[in-house]
Amino acid sequence: MSQSLIYLDANATTPVYSEIAKEVMHCMEVEFGNPSSSHITGLKAKRLMEDTRNLGKKLIGTEKGRLLFTSGATEGIQTSVVSALIAAKSHNIEKPVLLYGATEHKAVPNTLKHWNAILEINAEVIAIPVDSKGILDHDFIAKHIENALMICTMIVNNETGATQDITALDKVIRDNNPNVFWMVDCVQGLGKQALNLDKTSINYAPFSGHKLYAPKGIGFLYLSENAPLTPFIAGGGQESGARSGTENLPGIAGLKKLFELMLDSTSNVFKPLETLKRYRADLAEALSYTFDEIVFNNDFDVSVPTTLNFSVANIAGSEVMNLFDAASIRVSAGSACSSGAASSFVLDAMNLAPWQSENAIRLSFGPMATEQEINNACARIRSLKDKLANACMLFEKSKETPCAVGVNQYVLNNEIMYVIVNESLNALLINAKASELGKIERLIKNQGLRVTGLVNVDTDIAAIFANAKQYDLTNDALLPDFDVEINQGVLYKFSNNRRVEMPLQFLPCESITEINSASLKQALVAQQVDGIVDIRENYEHQEGELGDFLNIPSDMISNIPSHRLFNEMIEGRLAKSKRYVLVCRSGRRSKACCALLNEFGFINLTNLAGGVAFI
Repeated sequence: MSQSLIYLDANATTPVYSEIAKEVMHCMEVEFGNPSSSHITGLKAKRLMEDTRNLGKKLIGTEKGRLLFTSGATEGIQTSVVSALIAAKSHNIEKPVLLYGATEHKAVPNTLKHWNAILEINAEVIAIPVDSKGILDHDFIAKHIENALMICTMIVNNETGATQDITALDKVIRDNNPNVFWMVDCVQGLGKQALNLDKTSINYAPFSGHKLYAPKGIGFLYLSENAPLTPFIAGGGQESGARSGTENLPGIAGLKKLFELMLDSTSNVFKPLETLKRYRADLAEALSYTFDEIVFNNDFDVSVPTTLNFSVANIAGSEVMNLFDAASIRVSAGSACSSGAASSFVLDAMNLAPWQSENAIRLSFGPMATEQEINNACARIRSLKDKLANACMLFEKSKETPCAVGVNQYVLNNEIMYVIVNESLNALLINAKASELGKIERLIKNQGLRVTGLVNVDTDIAAIFANAKQYDLTNDALLPDFDVEINQGVLYKFSNNRRVEMPLQFLPCESITEINSASLKQALVAQQVDGIVDIRENYEHQEGELGDFLNIPSDMISNIPSHRLFNEMIEGRLAKSKRYVLVCRSGRRSKACCALLNEFGFINLTNLAGGVAFI
């Protein structure tokens, strides 16, 4: 929270470049005319718009084609698909198909399916397979393109940076179907690859400004000379009737400045390819230093140099992102196009190992990145190596008692896995899954533990720890080494002469009381809060940060990582009568922990909505 921000998620969006922002503001304050107005102010606005259009055409290499200003790539995709499908509706193909790359942005297949149904085209929508590098299967295209009404591909993938050979694609498409409509998503290619669209047979190519230092809400669509166009937005007839609605002139002014910078051969704002490759090599080296078991999911030989996609064995992507976030480094975890997805559909389509897809992290920087910015990023990433020892299940080992002693619980797909450790450092695994084996083995090694008991574990886990005694949930048993009892299929833990049921299923509670950061500060002043429980891992926060930001003494804050919360509860170190506010990075984990404690009679809990991100 106190460190300067290092932003490495440029494929999601970029900050608006200062010179572009000045042009946008100037347009809003000075050249604010409506391009449809016939007075001088309107004529100046119209000229700005047409100058921008001509610069854009020069930049992407087209004299014959048209440029249509849009609100962004999604609108461009809609316009392309609607135009192509309406034009192709009178086809005489017996079994028509619509083709798209299996790793396309979700906006493409979802749009195809939507308009295919709305327009009653009734074509089969088919994904084109890719290889392990993310390259489209040209033989598959050749086999199916004859019956295709439209084919949609992308020039650069947003998750992996994988690039398609447009010339080779052009040949395989047109050799087998000269008339099919072809859309190429060029959003991630602008500024990273040279474009010469007049030398291709591409019919439609959407672009977006906010991926390349221009404002959000502005984009443009290239249409070839012979591409049919059905206006997606009807109204006052702006853009020569192609796209109604008053034009976003400030956004267009931003594009104009962007195009000028990109076309200026004397400017060093946009870095050359070799410099970007060197940046990528430096970042890859820093990541490899920090993460011992790293795998890069994108082949650098067929990817733009501004994107690195990697996974770390045995550490979830969300946990790696928490580690980065705590260091004020912004990256993406999982599928960038499908927020909340358990795995990356792009990496799944590439047939990479499930753990690579589930643990994937995307690190991306823009072509304006400076040497100093990359050097700072590499230094910050390298500094995480020591913190990594505390990440995930890798607990910090004290000189006296390893902090794994007691109950450690982890929620896995709504099931709870337990690692219970006694003072003799014997470990009991309950509900352990093969997918977590790597993490478990790291914990065992790092803490010097011996697995002596197994309850309800996967076959693979049992095979690894063959010398451990297995207990059956269906049979009553007492496990005295761990003060644990199995009774009628229910697990119990004994602590302080109390017998506490240990749930095997996690049932999230939706009725959790929440508070925002401003109200929390007011509640603290009014002494309506007894304590803050920070359930982040040790590596996620800096000493004293919450106390400083909330202006409260440090003894009001308890740092209890989420995997230790159950242990602190059953050991009686959390009082049911006290009014606690639970805190994490984003508010999601702390809300789940509120639900867990609710199940055990803690009714005075409040979750900090938005977490420390909004303090």
